[in-house]
Amino acid sequence: MRDRHDAADRFLGANLVFGVYDISRTPSQRGVPERPDILTAEQIEHFAEMFTPGMSPQERRDPDVSPLYADLHDLPPAIFTVGTDDHLVDDTLFMAARWELAGNQAELLVYPESPHGCIGMPGVGGHWFPRLTDFLRRVTKR
Repeated sequence: MRDRHDAADRFLGANLVFGVYDISRTPSQRGVPERPDILTAEQIEHFAEMFTPGMSPQERRDPDVSPLYADLHDLPPAIFTVGTDDHLVDDTLFMAARWELAGNQAELLVYPESPHGCIGMPGVGGHWFPRLTDFLRRVTKR
């Protein structure tokens, strides 16, 4: 949106919840270390192949399909959320760090012993929804 449409200023904030930011597959996507999760390493591999058929891991690092490799300057504040048992934990940790290193505001919520989709769990959702609401209030007041 920033580069192709000059529209980054139309976004006040980004709610980035357990996303795939590297289609070439981070270690946690590959099942390293092994962890129980409702989303398996095999499913992620299948989805990556369906989304980028025939592409090599190097080709999958193109910023158009793997935003972890993009130039992330001048983006709105973002809130990143993931559970420690999610196979996408590396994607979220890496992306939040890169977002902040590019000079953007980043808030990171990591839920211990929580799988993919953890925001739907009562113990996590009860903490996450108020944090998200607070984030949205802050960014819409800018």
